[in-house]
Amino acid sequence: MAVMAIFLTVAVESASFQQRREKEEELIFRGNQVVEAIRLFRARFGRFPISLAELTKAKPRVLRKIWNDPMTGRPDWLPVYLGEEGTTLQPLPGGLTPTPQPTPQPTPGPGAAGGQGPRGGPIIGVRSRVCDDAIKLYEGHTRYCEWKFYYDPSKLKPGVRPAAPQSP
Repeated sequence: MAVMAIFLTVAVESASFQQRREKEEELIFRGNQVVEAIRLFRARFGRFPISLAELTKAKPRVLRKIWNDPMTGRPDWLPVYLGEEGTTLQPLPGGLTPTPQPTPQPTPGPGAAGGQGPRGGPIIGVRSRVCDDAIKLYEGHTRYCEWKFYYDPSKLKPGVRPAAPQSP
């Protein structure tokens, strides 16, 4: 009986560990999908979105829906705003410059993680609300809330060119 209990404990721990690894992989995949949607939005409209919902409402759509954060099970991603990662607006292909964007008024309530208060402005990426320790090391970070998925034109993969904006 004791041997069976030990085997059962090991099996449960192994399954739990595997589930966390799968959630981490899904977090990376979904975060990068939002980054790709932001890249497409900027290429099509010449600016970054002001909200994540704008990605799903744009015509033509760049994101079908705001996917759930695998760590919380809800679509409650924290936005990464322009300037947080040292990113600045760069001219678009063809010499076009991005159109200035209005800064939305922050809504009252809890702000970003760490109590920094409400933020606003162009969104270049997302991150998870969960600050648990990760199994995987992602870009030098060991906590999920530190894993920032953001659009950086200097990190384009070889052979990928940013698309020129479509004329209205």
